[in-house]
Amino acid sequence: MDTDSHFSAARNNGASPARRSPPAFEALLSGAAFAHLQRTLHSLPEARSEAVARARSLIADPDYPSRQTEQILAHHLAVQLRAETDSLPS
Repeated sequence: MDTDSHFSAARNNGASPARRSPPAFEALLSGAAFAHLQRTLHSLPEARSEAVARARSLIADPDYPSRQTEQILAHHLAVQLRAETDSLPS
């Protein structure tokens, strides 16, 4: 139950509250700090070569992911889907 929206609606005479957009990231940092962050991010490589190599090796492995991993993932997805289906109105 979402009590926050209930109280917000009551304060606004039943109207749903207007959503505020999150502040721009730049506004959270001073100008100098944001400029430093931008320079640092732009100096980083787009992708790490070791991460790309690992991804390629996993893609090439016909036994990846393992059968056990697939079964665990399928179980978690089924549980989540069931929970979402059960929460739908009849």
